[in-house]
Amino acid sequence: MTLGIPMRWRKLIGLIVLLVFIFYWAMLVMTVAIYKLPDNGFIEFVYFLAAGILWALPAGYIIKWMQLPDAE
Repeated sequence: MTLGIPMRWRKLIGLIVLLVFIFYWAMLVMTVAIYKLPDNGFIEFVYFLAAGILWALPAGYIIKWMQLPDAE
């Protein structure tokens, strides 16, 4: 579903959304790590590993939307 938006504009919109999303995701991950995680290296490792992988799920949907072919 592209809503009639040309691919060129979808790529620009997607880029901006991705940059904003990644910034706020990183701020959220760091804030939770600072205030909620215990001082345990293994738990921090697992947390940051999971957080580093999980951002790719919504980013993948955005990228998929950006790459949809233009409506004829």
